[in-house]
This record gives sequence, C-alpha cells and structure tokens, in this order.
Amino acid sequence: MREKNVHRRADVAVVAGAVAASLALALALVVTASFAQASAQVSPEVRARAAPVFAALERIEAASRRPLPTRIPEKPPSPAEAPGARSLTFSEAEFNAYVACRLADEKEAYVKSAEFKLLDANRVEGRIAIDLGRPQASGVLPQKQDLLLSAAFETRDGRIRIAPDKVFLGTQPISPAFIDLVIGIVSRLQGVEPTTLNDWYDLPPGVLRLETRPGRVVVIY
Repeated sequence: MREKNVHRRADVAVVAGAVAASLALALALVVTASFAQASAQVSPEVRARAAPVFAALERIEAASRRPLPTRIPEKPPSPAEAPGARSLTFSEAEFNAYVACRLADEKEAYVKSAEFKLLDANRVEGRIAIDLGRPQASGVLPQKQDLLLSAAFETRDGRIRIAPDKVFLGTQPISPAFIDLVIGIVSRLQGVEPTTLNDWYDLPPGVLRLETRPGRVVVIY
C-alpha cells in the first residue's frame, strides 16, 4: 500500500507539472513577441493557413519600429494614423494554425497539440493534448490526457491578462489557485521568477489590444 501511494504521489506531481507547463505554454503561444519558423511537424496546409497571421504580425512590428514622420507645425495627425485606429481580423482556423506552428517549434515535452474556440466578449475555450511520455507506474493516470479550459482575457496598452475560470484534466476539475501554486513551485525549482495565471504579459510589438468575436480574433494596432 505504501509503495502504491508513493507511485500515486509521483504521478500527481508529474501531471501537476504538465498542467503548469501546458497553461504557461498556451499563454506564450498567444501573447509571445517572437516569431518562430514553423517546424516540419506542421503540414503545408496548416503553414499556409497560418501565413497571414505571421505576415501581419511582422508588418505590425516593423511599422511600430519606424520613426514618426516629420509633420507640419500645428497640423494634427490623421485619425487613421493614431495608435489603436487600425485592426485586422483573423478566423479561428487561421489562429489555430498559427498556434499549431508555434507549438511545433517549441518542442515542449508534454504538450502535443492545442486548439482554441474563440467566443464573444473576449472569451476562449481550449483543448490541450498532454502526453506524459511514459506508462504510469501505478496505473492510476493514463499516459495521454486532455486539458480543457475556459477563460476570459483583458488587453490594454500592449499587454494581456488571462483569467481561467474552469480547468479540467480529463474529467477532473482543477482549481486555478492550485495551478498557480504548482507554477510557483516549478518556477523556483527552475530558478526563474514565479508568475501566476493572472499576470500581465506583453503582446507582440505594435499590437495594442485583442478582441474576440464568435470564430474571430481582432488584432488592434
């Protein structure tokens, strides 16, 4: 019995670490400012679907780095040039293709795929496939599991904050507070500054806000 409990605690620790890594990676995929190349694991069709998102983010970043043009004294800027006056809209399929390309490049140990449903009023639902990479010694936990989440998000001034309200590992509900605790423990073990699920993260350069509609994401810059 004692040996079985030891195996169970070890399994739970592995899953907790996978959950923390999965959510942290999901956040990074959405808000990261770097532009990685799609890996060979992604099909040409998925790469082609993601290409407009990559191209748009690169253009927005390039425009944000250009010096402001010299203006005639006392002439007000055009409203179309004001920050936040422009936007681009991408479909859910394009967004998920972008996530798939980024995920393939990350080569994360536990997360094998991620797909998000874009809802109205800045809400998302997601399914993240986790593969623990080894048979579970105690037989308590399956090797492959799905992490399901429902979350709202807030963006302003080029930053985003995500607030998950429901998280499930398979059919087992998990408290966001527990995930924050696990992230803190894993961060300290790795020697990095601890974060929480409710921290603010930088959006890609030049992007000021994100908004969602059913099946759409709006990038405001």
